[in-house]
Amino acid sequence: MATHNRAGEITYRSLGGNTYEITVTTYTKVSSQIDRCELTVEWGDGSSSTIYRVNGGNARCPGSPARDGVNIGNDIRLNVYRGEHTFPSQGYYTISVQDLNRNSDVNNIPNSVQVPFFVSTTVFVRSDLGPNNSPTLLNAPIDEGCQNQIFIHNAGAFDIDGDSIAYELVDCKGLNGRNITETYNPNYVQDSVYLNEITGDFIWNVPKNTGQFNFAFVIKEFRKNRNGNYELMGSVTRDMQVDIRPCTNQPPVINPVGPFCVEAGTNLNFQVTSTDPDGDDLSLSASGGPFQITPSASFPNPATGPSPLTAQFNWTPDCGQVRLQPYYVTFRTEDSPANPSVNNPSLVDIETVEIRVVAPSCKNPGATANQNSISLAWDPNLCTEADGYDIYRRKGTFGFSPAECETGVPAYTGYEYIGSTTGWISSTYEDSVDLELGVQYCYMVVATFPDGSESYASVEFCAELPKTLPIVTNVDIRQTDATNGEIEVRWIAAQELDSVAFPPPYEYILERAPGFDGNTFVQIATLPDTDTNFIDAGMNTQDQAWSYRVRLETSTNIEVGVSDDASSIFARTTPRDESIQLNFKYLTPWVNDTIVVFRETTPGSGVFDSIGFTTDTVYLDTGLVNGTEYCYYGMGVGRFTGSNMPAPLFNRSQVVCGEPSDSEKPCPPTVTWLADCEAAYLRIGWSNPVGCPTDVVSYNIYYKPSPDDPWPSTPLVSGLTGNFFEFTEGSIVGCYAVTAVDDADIPNESDIIEAFCIEGCADLLLPNAFSPNGDGQNDFFFPVRNDQGQPIFRDISDFKIEVFNRWGRKVYSEEDPNRFVNEGWDGTDMTTDQPCAEGVYYYICIYRARSLGTAPEQIIQGDLHLFR
Repeated sequence: MATHNRAGEITYRSLGGNTYEITVTTYTKVSSQIDRCELTVEWGDGSSSTIYRVNGGNARCPGSPARDGVNIGNDIRLNVYRGEHTFPSQGYYTISVQDLNRNSDVNNIPNSVQVPFFVSTTVFVRSDLGPNNSPTLLNAPIDEGCQNQIFIHNAGAFDIDGDSIAYELVDCKGLNGRNITETYNPNYVQDSVYLNEITGDFIWNVPKNTGQFNFAFVIKEFRKNRNGNYELMGSVTRDMQVDIRPCTNQPPVINPVGPFCVEAGTNLNFQVTSTDPDGDDLSLSASGGPFQITPSASFPNPATGPSPLTAQFNWTPDCGQVRLQPYYVTFRTEDSPANPSVNNPSLVDIETVEIRVVAPSCKNPGATANQNSISLAWDPNLCTEADGYDIYRRKGTFGFSPAECETGVPAYTGYEYIGSTTGWISSTYEDSVDLELGVQYCYMVVATFPDGSESYASVEFCAELPKTLPIVTNVDIRQTDATNGEIEVRWIAAQELDSVAFPPPYEYILERAPGFDGNTFVQIATLPDTDTNFIDAGMNTQDQAWSYRVRLETSTNIEVGVSDDASSIFARTTPRDESIQLNFKYLTPWVNDTIVVFRETTPGSGVFDSIGFTTDTVYLDTGLVNGTEYCYYGMGVGRFTGSNMPAPLFNRSQVVCGEPSDSEKPCPPTVTWLADCEAAYLRIGWSNPVGCPTDVVSYNIYYKPSPDDPWPSTPLVSGLTGNFFEFTEGSIVGCYAVTAVDDADIPNESDIIEAFCIEGCADLLLPNAFSPNGDGQNDFFFPVRNDQGQPIFRDISDFKIEVFNRWGRKVYSEEDPNRFVNEGWDGTDMTTDQPCAEGVYYYICIYRARSLGTAPEQIIQGDLHLFR
């Protein structure tokens, strides 16, 4: 019958609850005498059903509700079968259809006419993640290509739910879903087949043989759960057929365009141009998600004309199209050869373009300062589909202007998330956490959507609290000492104090606490309101930081309030090889834009000079002498972000000393390798990464048999001073790593960060005869030797060999591979210890190939002729 199935897939649509509508789409040969009015579906829950064909006329299936299918030309019938099913409970179900058989003469499916056609789809029935529909495949799985010309195809998958889609090549399936392992076998498919996991572009570069080929791929859909993790919602497997023919025609080419980003409510339009190297007339069409929804995109389908051919894409999506996942449009151009024939078919090029639809920013944001909080308000987002808003804050402005498609608030702006509101209409927020006086707080608001997508950020909007309390401006270490250190504390008076509620005069109560947390403040001084500085003496400024705050009271001991905490800058040194790293820590209401680093000019002189600065909290002083003490302090240059505040602010850390020493490990080397398993050859090369210490003097190579084994404490090879090493004998199976060793008095060795592993390639060759007669020729039964006299016995483990005589009695047995390889069997009966008679014997050799995992057991058996 040269039977009939060419290609197909199963898709599904949620009908609510556990009920789904299933659509089975197949493409079959019109010329075949086999035609299916109905198919049997296995639902994956132990039940099956008959579903009927629903497309076409009604002449081919008399007495049945089934329709005829549709002849779409080129000996192809399109068949659509549809049915409904209610699954018994939530969970994963794999739906499958098997039909006998595939069409004949499929090159990469041997004897394809005797191989069943099998496709399957997996659905995740789960109520808490919302209804789920499978991707819809908009482009047919039947295509043509030319020998020695690149072939490109795209299924045009569109997920109406906006789930994330990923593509993956799989084998075609045969009887009961068994893999057809020849699908991508290079004996049939000479050059590589590649599937873009994001766009779904199927690329065969290039087909070398003519004829029909079938391939398969799975389209997986993922959705975020309530924990923010992606879960597999289902998968659709498509089995497609490609007809490769010899031809002289050259394929047309679409000029690359995109990707694009469009804000909901605005127009996206661009031109798509295709050209044909042969000057043939062209058609240009488009498919994809934007054509399946409303408002839909527009594009001539098809545009036709001479090469070059240009057509206009136009789309104005609304807020209903905002989603986290992009839309994909596949543009397809097809040429019309001047002399079309079976061996000179029309050829195609495709271009898949990504389009993201994003929500506009929230408009008219504003911030109003209150006594102890800042009130935020903005207009609800234009997109009513938003389910809430995220609020971000930083000290001072950044000047953020989002790039195209840069939604949300990126971390590089210094903005931090502080809270959210729930619901589209919830467009106010009260910020009252960790607000400090003298600080300008700036905000941005982002609309959020149920699928995790975000709008563009609003413009920055700012406010600062009224200055109704004193504000500490300086905590400056004047003297470093364990007992007689000094710190100068300065502050400014309250600029916006309500003197009616709190009539003057006033007094300041200065409080101090160790460290940065400020949990144990104690009073250290009471000062009149004319004083705004204090020298705190007799302190241990050498070993810890100190925090201060100013409490304001009236002369009648009525408390007005307390200032924000401010700490001193505390410095630490970390010894490095010929360098010292300084780390600075502080907690202040002002911003230290720069820390200037000072170093003592001569040890013990007490004279310091600036050597550099950092805009971070880390500074590395290099070019030092190991074992020599160096002393430093840092001076913060700071400012308040609020208005009418003194600037700049200079505050020093304590003096801190340290000695550089080579206790730093070298960087792990960059490793390259080349292996030839059959030749038992491995070349490992290495180099010191750019920017790493240059005091490396040698390298070590570590080895372990498998990835699960621990690394040994001692290297396999050590003290290597070159930049490569070669292994030239023995097995090279296992995992390797290279470490670097420096020239320190006590050498430092780099960590094992990256390793590479080499799989085995087992090889064993046994002779079929030997003559143990003592003449020095073939006296032993052991592995055959090569021209260099080396045994052909490589990467073998779990070895055992037994030899039997013609009556089945065992005459030789060995489980030690080394003994068998080197000594072998001399023809002596293991039971009688007498020479075995001349004749034919039988051996069984059982072994596993040495590998990084657990290899299957293998058996070699054969006849062995013993001659005397």
